[in-house]
Order: sequence, then structure tokens, then C-alpha cells
Amino acid sequence: MIKVKKYFLILLLLLNQLFAESSTLKDPYYPQQPTGELRLNYYYDRSGKWVKFSDWIPFKQKKFQPMFLEDYYLLYGLKMGYNVSEVKENIYFLYSALNSKFRHPRNALCKIQTEQEFHKYRLLMFMEINLIIMRMYLRLGSLYDKRHLYFHDLDVADDLEVSFLIARTYYNESLKYWQLAKDYAQKASIYPFTLDLGNIESHRHEIYTNELDFERIIKRYLNRIETKLEIVAQFLNQEGRPRPVKQKMLEDIKKLYDKDFSVDPLNEPSLNPHWNEKPLFPNDSDTNQTDSFLN
Repeated sequence: MIKVKKYFLILLLLLNQLFAESSTLKDPYYPQQPTGELRLNYYYDRSGKWVKFSDWIPFKQKKFQPMFLEDYYLLYGLKMGYNVSEVKENIYFLYSALNSKFRHPRNALCKIQTEQEFHKYRLLMFMEINLIIMRMYLRLGSLYDKRHLYFHDLDVADDLEVSFLIARTYYNESLKYWQLAKDYAQKASIYPFTLDLGNIESHRHEIYTNELDFERIIKRYLNRIETKLEIVAQFLNQEGRPRPVKQKMLEDIKKLYDKDFSVDPLNEPSLNPHWNEKPLFPNDSDTNQTDSFLN
């Protein structure tokens, strides 16, 4: 009986071990330690010794490659808060659109059935793109212009004169694209039907009926900026060009580029000799004291 009980206990232990091994898989099938995802585009110091091989291979930052006029037109976009570079980027895309060919009529921005509709579609797109370029130049001019010129603004009259001249250049440039948009609107108005282009058709109707007249608006901007330039020029003629304060600022800037200034950034900077004479700690010239302090 004792032997039977021993064999029975051994059998139970073996069965428990088999069930335990079958219920839990081994490490190769079920690793216990968690694994994270390898981030290959992380930022690191590329000036060190070890550099990824992929950094030596050029890659495209944008997968979308615009080819047709509609592709560049769809790239246009402007935020509520914008700066000069963002406006110029939109002008670049719109310039590229004018120099590109159109999509196939079945891939146009609206439904095209006849050749007349396709011709009007192209005229409307040229009109809208020139109209947006005109608006972009007005936005650029507004970034260099001032709505009101107060007496205390003349403290920076030298810079204001340059800024007003830049704004006047952008306003004059916008007039050219307004004339082009107006010509395309008149040509597109010959066709009695309308296309499913929404606001573009509304702009064409407003330009054709003279409800939208940007020439009057631009000339008003030019008259205002000419008045501001006369005030600034009169002030500078009295004070001198450049003003004494501006002259001192320019002299201070020139002093930065003296003989001690290293033009080549790869060369080591030339330090003044008295800098090396200063001790590590103030009022302490004994090296033993510094060593004891560090220890």
C-alpha cells in the first residue's frame, strides 16, 4: 500500500508539471519583457562620430509632387496670422500655377461637358489666380505700410522711408495683376452659361459689373503712402540723412567688425591677452589653495 501511494504521488506531480508547461509558452514564443518601437527619425547630434547611414541619402520632404495648374492652386493657403515669407510662398505657388498646364477635363475642379465650358473654365482659373496674386501683393504692402503716421513715429523716420518705398512697390505691382484678372473676367463673361465653381463665378460677375473695383482701392493706398513719404522726406531733409541717432547706430554696428573680429567662423577666436591672466578664483593666486578647494 505504501508503494502504491508513492507511485500515485509521483504520477500527480508529473501530471501537474505537464499541465503547467502546456498552459504557459516558453520565452521564444511568448517573451516576458516588453519591446518598444524603434524610432528611426529621432533627433540626435549629427556632428559626432556616429552618423546614421540614412542621413547621407537625400529624401523627399513632401510626397505630393504638383504637376498641373489645379495642383498648385490647391496648395494655396494663408493662416489668420501670417508673415512675409508665408505670403511669398503663396505667390510662388500661384506663379507656378500660371506656368503649368491644365488637368484633363474629366479631372477638372468642376464638371466639363463641352469645349466651350472647358475654355471658360480656363479663363476663370486664370482670372482667379491673378486676383489672388493681386491680393497677396496688397498683403505684402500692408506689412510695410502704416495706417496712421503720428509725430512720435518720426523717431524712426529713416526706416519708415525705406518701408514706405517697399510698400509702394508692392502696391504698384498689384495693379498689373488686377488688370489681367479684369481682362480674363471680361473674356469669360462672353459665355451665357455658368460653371459649378461657386465663388469664382461670383468674382467674375462682380468684376464684370464693376461691383468689385480694386483699382480704386489700390490708387487710394498709393495716394496715402505718397502723402506719408512727403512728410517723412520733409522731416529727414531738416534733420539730415541719415539722422544723428541713426548715424551713431551705424557707427556702433561698424565697430563690431574691427580687426579682432574673425570673419571666418572656422578659425579660432582671438582672445584678449589679459583674460588669461585672471586666476581661477578671485583673490586667489596660489594653485595649492585651488587644489585643496577642489578636493
